[in-house]
Amino acid sequence: MSSLPLDLLSFVLERDPSKLVPGVHMKQAGGVRGIHFSSPDTALSFPSSQILVNCDLFPKEFSIVLTLKVSDSAPKVKTEARVSVGLEKSCSEQLQGQLWFNPLKKGLYLCDGTVWITVLEDRKRLDYVLEHQVLTTSSETHDIELFQVPGMGLMAAMAHRSASGSAVYLWTKTGFQLYQNISTNGALAWRHFSMGNKVRFNKDSQADFSVIYKWSKRRKRFVQFQTLQTHCARDWEAFNIDGHTYLAVANHRQGDKNHTIDSVIYRWNRLSKSFEVHQMLQTSGAYDWEFFTVGPYYFLVVANAFDGVTTSLDSVIYVWVNGNFQVFQKIKTFCATDWEMFQIDSRVFLVVANGHRLHGNGPSQYTINSTIYELDMSAQLFVRFQDIVTYSAVDWEFFSLGQEYFLVVANSFNGESYSLNSILYRWQGYEGFVPVHWLPTIGCSDWEFFSAKGESYLIYSSAKAPLSKVFMLKTY
Repeated sequence: MSSLPLDLLSFVLERDPSKLVPGVHMKQAGGVRGIHFSSPDTALSFPSSQILVNCDLFPKEFSIVLTLKVSDSAPKVKTEARVSVGLEKSCSEQLQGQLWFNPLKKGLYLCDGTVWITVLEDRKRLDYVLEHQVLTTSSETHDIELFQVPGMGLMAAMAHRSASGSAVYLWTKTGFQLYQNISTNGALAWRHFSMGNKVRFNKDSQADFSVIYKWSKRRKRFVQFQTLQTHCARDWEAFNIDGHTYLAVANHRQGDKNHTIDSVIYRWNRLSKSFEVHQMLQTSGAYDWEFFTVGPYYFLVVANAFDGVTTSLDSVIYVWVNGNFQVFQKIKTFCATDWEMFQIDSRVFLVVANGHRLHGNGPSQYTINSTIYELDMSAQLFVRFQDIVTYSAVDWEFFSLGQEYFLVVANSFNGESYSLNSILYRWQGYEGFVPVHWLPTIGCSDWEFFSAKGESYLIYSSAKAPLSKVFMLKTY
């Protein structure tokens, strides 16, 4: 089947600019007049029969050619761009400038050579949360790590508390299914990272070593690659700076009492094909690392939880200067267990999960504020933006649906019970984040957001029960 070139916009746009449909505006710049799409609208759609008049069956895949004008800030594309409709491909240099229409998301995306950039997308709004899967695990779980393996799809590694090992699950049509069991003892966290086309991930444990595993394409399994000396490591963070790969480990304590110890940043040595110590940073009961960039600057923030006496400590934001991290800012926290960086438009935020207040032999206070900080560009500091009451919070997860932004907190303990609500908050602009959904959890230890086949999901792990739950986010 073939058809003559068509002006598709003429099917949905009025010739009179004053009658343009919602979400469409006429703009003129540099003597060039064009159409600006601020948001999709049902009025922009039309039956395929209007252009495929002699086609009884709509094809699964087809291509059209259209002309685009892209602003200077957007990736350069050829005047004529080919649009493919169907399953998503990996965006690569070979596909740079190609458009992809996803019928599931009802969106149009442009490949910039690395990732797909949204050109048009149907605006989603969260309606309600539906329990999708109850996953029975071999033991309690401290952490979940979601990642993609080429040729396999979405996987989830769970850090199980027991000595029976930790599980790797594969996402299928019915949910997560057990794929591989990896020998661990008291695992605390997993961290996935890639170098070139090599897939690896780290296991943290309460033992005095952590293990890096490498994906074997031949065996289709993760195999042990390198062992590193650590001290009750609670978290790993992987990042790249100037073409080099680094790993930061959060060493929580050495022995039972020594919490003020060095956490370590490792750097990949291409000659020895191993990670080697690059920098030592003193931390106090370190619980989490978060790496992020703002413009040309690289930042690394540590969640300091306990120094052996008190949980009222400074957590530290570091900035990369001349090949090493230097102190940028200190922020008072209370048993900080997690940092999450996120951006809304051009605004940069950091949110901390505060676990509890404790000093000496006094009682612990579990109902306390966790705080969102915003980067003040003029002052070059993160300043307090919003306090949110949490209950021994151990994790924050930020995600977006359409043009809406959300935070979900892992509330784990209120001083009496581990069975309590973790709360989903929605961004309300000037009002900050407001609670919109209360999700019953048991000893919640981690939240992760993911998308599959056009649907959006949340999964949480429990540190007090042998289960994890997957929730589907229903939109309208």
